[in-house]
Amino acid sequence: MIGLLFKLLGGKDMVALYVALIINGRRTFDRVPAKFKEAVKADLEALGLDENGNPIE
Repeated sequence: MIGLLFKLLGGKDMVALYVALIINGRRTFDRVPAKFKEAVKADLEALGLDENGNPIE
């Protein structure tokens, strides 16, 4: 599942990797390195998800 999501989100991009890990519950936003946090949050929001990978209502 992570591999498929990783490919869909942009290959070997670290931001996409962290997004995929959060969506799959393998990483929390707090554990994302500071240099990637802004981009990870933006990508999650673009997917309609909050920082925890849950749907935004």
